[in-house]
Amino acid sequence: MMMRLETFSYLPELDNAEIEAQIRSILDRGLVVAIEHTREPSAYDHYWTLWKLPLFGVTDPDDVLSELEECRGEHPDAYIRLNGYDRRRQGQVLAFAVHRPAQAEGS
Repeated sequence: MMMRLETFSYLPELDNAEIEAQIRSILDRGLVVAIEHTREPSAYDHYWTLWKLPLFGVTDPDDVLSELEECRGEHPDAYIRLNGYDRRRQGQVLAFAVHRPAQAEGS
């Protein structure tokens, strides 16, 4: 059985166009995007390693996708998720997995 991570884990895997649409929605709402990764996700460990700094001031989904691809290239054996942070509420308001290691996809 495949490990479930956040709400979108119960849906079919998102393709690149669907990930881009989600990123566009995040940016259109004025949220700050951050990319995180971990090799061993746990329901008790909410802190993943941050990929670079959050993408403050980014308004183009292609910039986020470029960073995402760079993170996938550096960490192909890690789980990767996108987060949306709200400046006004000063907290994370959404997160979803965008990459699973190849060995985890069938498990």
